[in-house]
Amino acid sequence: MLRTKLFRGFVLVVLLFAALSGVLVVQTIRAQVIAEAQKRVSLDLGSAWSVCKGRLENVETIIALAATKQAVIDACGREDWSAPELLADLEHTRSRFRLDFLGIVSPDGKVVLRTTPPFNTGDLLSADAAVASALDDTAVASIEVYPQRRLRLEGEDLVEKAFFELEATPRSRPRPSTTESRGMVLSAASPVRRADRVIGVVYGGVLANRNHDLVDRIHSVVYKNEEYRGKQLGTATIFLNDTRIATTVRHKDGNRALGTRVSREVAERVLDNGKPWLGEAFVVRDWYLTAYDPIRDSGGRVIGMLYVGILRQPFVDYGRGLTMRYILLLGFVLLVAMLISFFLAGRLARPIRNLVTESRRMTDGEAPLPVPVDGACRETEELIRTFNEMARRLTEREESLKATNRSYMETLHFVSHELRGPLGSVQNYAYLLNKDKYGPLSEGQRKSVSAIERNARHLADMVRRYLNLTRIESQNLQVVKARIRVAEEIVQPTVESVQDEAAAQSMVIQNDVPADLEIEADPSMAREVFENLVRNAVKYGRQGGKVIVKSVPKGALAEFSVWNEGEGFPPDAMDKLFKKFSRLTDLPATQQRKGTGLGLFIARHIVEAHGGEISARSRQGEWAEFVFTLPRPVDAV
Repeated sequence: MLRTKLFRGFVLVVLLFAALSGVLVVQTIRAQVIAEAQKRVSLDLGSAWSVCKGRLENVETIIALAATKQAVIDACGREDWSAPELLADLEHTRSRFRLDFLGIVSPDGKVVLRTTPPFNTGDLLSADAAVASALDDTAVASIEVYPQRRLRLEGEDLVEKAFFELEATPRSRPRPSTTESRGMVLSAASPVRRADRVIGVVYGGVLANRNHDLVDRIHSVVYKNEEYRGKQLGTATIFLNDTRIATTVRHKDGNRALGTRVSREVAERVLDNGKPWLGEAFVVRDWYLTAYDPIRDSGGRVIGMLYVGILRQPFVDYGRGLTMRYILLLGFVLLVAMLISFFLAGRLARPIRNLVTESRRMTDGEAPLPVPVDGACRETEELIRTFNEMARRLTEREESLKATNRSYMETLHFVSHELRGPLGSVQNYAYLLNKDKYGPLSEGQRKSVSAIERNARHLADMVRRYLNLTRIESQNLQVVKARIRVAEEIVQPTVESVQDEAAAQSMVIQNDVPADLEIEADPSMAREVFENLVRNAVKYGRQGGKVIVKSVPKGALAEFSVWNEGEGFPPDAMDKLFKKFSRLTDLPATQQRKGTGLGLFIARHIVEAHGGEISARSRQGEWAEFVFTLPRPVDAV
C-alpha cells in the first residue's frame, strides 16, 4: 500500500535524522554545559572584583581615618612630625589594619614620616598620582605599580616580598628579563585639612605581591574552598603584567605557582588590547574554564590581570551524564514522534505556513492576501477565518488612520502657518511699545508689555515647532545648504536671543566655538537646533550656573556640544528625550518646565537630515550635555 511505502521511507528518514541529531545534541549538550559553566565563571570574576575593590575601599577608609586623627592634624599644622607618639600611633594603625606602608607627605610633596624601617624621609612624591590628587584636596584610591626604588623607600622588606624569579612557562611569550622586581600596590591618599586648607597628606597601601590573604579571600568567597576529586574546584590569581604574583594555583608539590606566566593568547588580548578573556585554558597542570580581566592603574593603563577559573572536569562529567540520559530517552521519543508527526505534519504545516507568510507581509507593512481554507481541521479552519477577518479590519483601520493623520497634519500646518503673521505683528508692536516708540510706559504697563512679548515669543516658538513637525511627518523637511560661520552667524545670535532669560537666573553662557569654524548646512534649520538646545540649557540650568557651547572638527563633520550645570536627568530617561511630545514627568518639581515636547524631536530630525547624529549624557545632580554633528564644507576638511 502507498501508506506503507510512505511510512517505510519516513522511518528511514527519521532514523537517519535521529542519528545525525544525536551527534549534534551530544555536542550541543557539552557546549551548553561548558557555556553555562563559563557564565558562572564570568559571575565569579565579578565576585572576585568585589573582594579586591572591597580591600581597596578598606585601605582608602583607613587612610581617610588616619588623616583625621588629631595627632596627625596637629603635627601637620606645626610642621613637626618628630613626635614619637605620632609614629607609634600611625604604626599601630598600619599593623592593626595590615597595611604594608603608611606615611605622611608635607604640602610641598616631600615625605616627612614613614612608619616602616628604615623610616626614609625627604624624597618627593608630588609626582605620585594619588598623592598629587590628595594635595589638590581629593582623596584617591587606586591600584598602581611601584618600581623597586620606590618599594625600597617604603620599607626594606617590600623589595624582597615583591621580587620573583620568573619560571619557564609553556605557551608564554618571550620576555627579556628573567626576574620581576616591581610591586603591584593597592594604594590610597587622603588630604589632612585644617580650616579648609590642605596641610599635609596621609598615604599608604598594601602590596599585592605574595598577598596570599587577598587571593585566599577571593577563593573562599567565590568557591567556598570546595574540592572535586581531591583538587581545588576553583582558583584565583593576581597578575602583574603576565606574571602570577599572588595565586591559589599550585604545583604538584603543593607550592603556589608564583612567578609562572600566562599564555601568549591571553596576554595579547588582555594586556595588549585591554579586553577580557573568557574561555578554556590549561593552567599549570589542569584544564580550567577561565576569566581574565585587565587591571588598570589610575591613568587607565593596563598593569596586570585578575583571574578566576574553575575546573573543567566536573562539567565534562556532568555533560556525559546528560548525554547518557538523552540516548536512553531518544529511542522512546522517536517511536512516539514518528507515529504522531507522520499523520499530523502534512495536515497542519500547510495552513500554518500560509498564515506565517501573510503575517510577515503584515509585519513588512504590506496588505495580506486572504489565506485559503483547506480543511486541515476544524480549529485550523477557524484560525484562518479569524485571521482573514482580523487582517481585513486592520487594513481598513490603517487606511482610516492614515487619512485622519493626513487631515490632522494638513490642518495643523494651515493653522500654524496662518498664526505666524498675527503673531509677528504682536511681537513687533510689543517690541515698539517696550522701546517707548509710542511714548513712555508706566512700570505696570511695561510689565504687561513684557508679558505680552514673552508669551508671543513662546507662541511663535510653538508655531515654528508645529510647522517643523508637519514637515517631518509629511517627509517634506527640505535641506537647503549654505556655507555658515557658526560662531558669528548662529551661536552668537542664539546667545543674544536668550541672554535676558539667562540674566534673570544669573547664568553665564560661554561661547567656545572657534571663530573660523564653518559648516555646510541649512541656516534656519541649524539655528533651530542651536536655539532648542541653548534654550533648554538655560531653562533647565542651575541658578547662577554656566552654559558652555563648544565645538571640535572631526573629519568631514563638526561636533558641537551644549553643556549646562544643573540637575541633569536620570539614565532611564535617555530613551524618552528625543521622542515626539515627550517630556520628563518624573523629574523633581523644581525641574519641571512647560513646553511642547517637540524641541529635541525636531532637533534630532534636522541633524539626521544633514547626515549627523545627536545624543545626550548627564551626571544627575551635576550637569547635562547634548552632543551633535553637522557636515563641514568639503574644502575645510
